[in-house]
Amino acid sequence: MSKFTPDLKKNIDTLIASAVGFILVILYTQYGGIGISPDSIAYTCASRNFIATGSFTDIIGLPLVAFPLFYPFFLSCIMFVTQTDIITIAPYLNAFLFATVIFLSGLIIEKFKYKTSWYKRILLAIITFSPSLIEIYTMLWSETLFILLILLFILFFHRYFRTHNIVTLVTAAIVAALAFDTRYAGITLVATGCLLIFFDKNLGWKKKTEHTLLFGSIGISLAALNLLRNVLENGLATGMRQKGVTPLSKNIEFSGGVLSDWFTIQFKEQLFFEILAIAIMILFIIFFVRNIRHWKAYYTYENASVAFFIVYVLFIIVSSTISRYETINNRLLAPAFLPALWISTCQIPKWRAKLPHRKLRWIFFAFSVGIGVIVIGSYFAINNENLSYMRETGIPGYTEDTWTKSRIVNYLQKNNEYFNPDSTVYSNHSQAVYFLTNHSVSSLPERVYKHDVKEFKTESPIVLIWFYNDPNPDLLTMKEIRKCKKVERVKSFSDGAIYILKNKSN
Repeated sequence: MSKFTPDLKKNIDTLIASAVGFILVILYTQYGGIGISPDSIAYTCASRNFIATGSFTDIIGLPLVAFPLFYPFFLSCIMFVTQTDIITIAPYLNAFLFATVIFLSGLIIEKFKYKTSWYKRILLAIITFSPSLIEIYTMLWSETLFILLILLFILFFHRYFRTHNIVTLVTAAIVAALAFDTRYAGITLVATGCLLIFFDKNLGWKKKTEHTLLFGSIGISLAALNLLRNVLENGLATGMRQKGVTPLSKNIEFSGGVLSDWFTIQFKEQLFFEILAIAIMILFIIFFVRNIRHWKAYYTYENASVAFFIVYVLFIIVSSTISRYETINNRLLAPAFLPALWISTCQIPKWRAKLPHRKLRWIFFAFSVGIGVIVIGSYFAINNENLSYMRETGIPGYTEDTWTKSRIVNYLQKNNEYFNPDSTVYSNHSQAVYFLTNHSVSSLPERVYKHDVKEFKTESPIVLIWFYNDPNPDLLTMKEIRKCKKVERVKSFSDGAIYILKNKSN
């Protein structure tokens, strides 16, 4: 039985890359702290409320149902152990998570079927300086944990490939269950595991059925309990969701644009992005099918990685077409970055070794290293520009100077009269108010949710904190509000205003 036993002597380069990754996250977050988005506020508030009350609730005290609960639980555990608020410790937590991802990546690459020291070190440099991953690990997002769980899944599932015993299968299933309850997209790990079991030629159909049922039932267990809790608390399994408005062709194009950025391809044509996404998917599917036919290649880290890439990217494209997400971007696809990198390069050492003449091998080596250096150089340029900006103004989001030095925010921090318990307070950036003032206010309703809009129209009086920054086109506009409310401006700032809203009948 082959065990995964890391040899630290063979992984000094991996340790160095991990240390560099840790330092990079600290440098990025040195000025203003960890990057904070509206999703970050949901995680932060839920984890704080769980520590305080034992309940996962949002900024106005309602049960958190839009996001799965394991990541807020993870954050609350970090706060409990360190006795430090998550916003304070998040830069160090994310730096550690990023360093761990780099380290596990190095261990996995070390076990590739075809691998050389130069190949491994170039990939480690690409991973460490990847703008895709650095964007993730400088924000307080659940993807930071999700990507780590993906690597653990690949490690444990490879161990299952080698043993086919129940203990290793259950271990991989538990990791998949944690990933599924970290992000709902984690269902792709459950699907990947079932796919790999189904095509495993070393298992008979009876064993395949038994192992698939066992793996699948454990893999969905935590998320199923989470969804049941959501239904009991809120009546909805994942909160209110809108139908997709972006056609499939556009989502393929957006995915191709992200892949193009990963590989530093400079074309900007929409058709090129679509062709690129489709071509990569077809090539990776061919690679997986070839592995099915060659059983030695099937039981490898590379095969588990390509299976996950195929399932995950297809899931994101299809689900983004069916349900309304943010536009497909690096954040949504970042969990597939490492598998994409590995699969697109893993045959290079093999191709070089098969060349008949030493001179050809050196030419191929120089060409391959040159491409790697170009990619790393491009990453350096992007990181240098980003780091220069972020060390002066902070990471884009609520820790950026645009928000922390906002005049309306500074006023609200010094004046609490609008937040007395008897006031009904709304904002078009309720998350910003919570994060920057420690006061909880309701969010303006999205116009598609008629019940919420109707409730807003009946309430009176209302204090409305209105920010000019980052307008959300889904929320009620001031023009729409004026149609149903008498609007009185009580404070005006260069970046926002405070209004009192009353029903017109009052």
